[in-house]
Amino acid sequence: MADSEPSRSTVKRLFALSGNRCAFPKCQASMALGETLIGEICHIKAKQPGAARYDAAQTLAERNAYENLVLLCPTHHTVIDDDEESYPVERLRKMKAEHEARATPVSDNDADHVAAAYSTVITVGQSGGIAANNFTTTHFTLNAGLATDSLSKRQLEALENLWNIVLTLRKTFGTVLYVDGILLANEITDYFKTGRYHQVMDAVREYANPQCAAQKITSVDPDRERPFVNNRIYSIVFLLRALYGRAALLLQNSFIDRRYNDWRLDPGTDQLLRGSLPAPIVDSIKKKPNGGLTAAIDYLESRFLAEAGMQK
Repeated sequence: MADSEPSRSTVKRLFALSGNRCAFPKCQASMALGETLIGEICHIKAKQPGAARYDAAQTLAERNAYENLVLLCPTHHTVIDDDEESYPVERLRKMKAEHEARATPVSDNDADHVAAAYSTVITVGQSGGIAANNFTTTHFTLNAGLATDSLSKRQLEALENLWNIVLTLRKTFGTVLYVDGILLANEITDYFKTGRYHQVMDAVREYANPQCAAQKITSVDPDRERPFVNNRIYSIVFLLRALYGRAALLLQNSFIDRRYNDWRLDPGTDQLLRGSLPAPIVDSIKKKPNGGLTAAIDYLESRFLAEAGMQK
């Protein structure tokens, strides 16, 4: 493994002590599936200048040492890097230490297999962390003779395909955003009580069908592109899909319950938002009388484009 990356023994130790769980408090996300590392090896003091908590006085060896690394899921890696003030170095070190103290260590054999697989890691578009895209027989076995330009073309194709999926999601659930952007919560409630504002709510009448939300969300599947992009990019698309799906399901249940199930009051939506956006942005979005969902979607779309190095 190159000197610019953690050693195999360091990766093995990180995974072994993690208990195969993200180090963020109360997060139960797995760090590996089989021999594939799906979590991210995150630098406590950043790897690159300008990234969160970067320390110019650190040596390369110190940056990639066990003491400066922590295993996190893609969502919580984004959380700590987007809110450096709330997650300073000492807090992250304490978080890691407390997590490892509680965790049940992974067996030496399993940890060794993950570390061995990690040695073939390919990273695309890193921004301060290491996105582990290990290709295994579950998805795609990287051929040692595959030309670099061919792989790059496939990675670019995956980014373009995922962006098209993002646009498809906006089109598929566009009426949900439309209603949320026009009506206030009390006005949507009034519709279910009196039928008022039906001119707007007619746009989402299809959600009166109890199967509508599930049919729409299952029609959009980004998994085919997952082996070719880093976990940070994939997680944004996954979260967009989950956020749209949650909002659609709440609206569908509103027709069933004959009362408005406001996404602002939904614990599931709150968890999705706080797992992907900085807390001040979530608070601001939820205070919007209308258009909050669109604001959240716009933020996540911008994040995707920034991570992918793309521009609208």
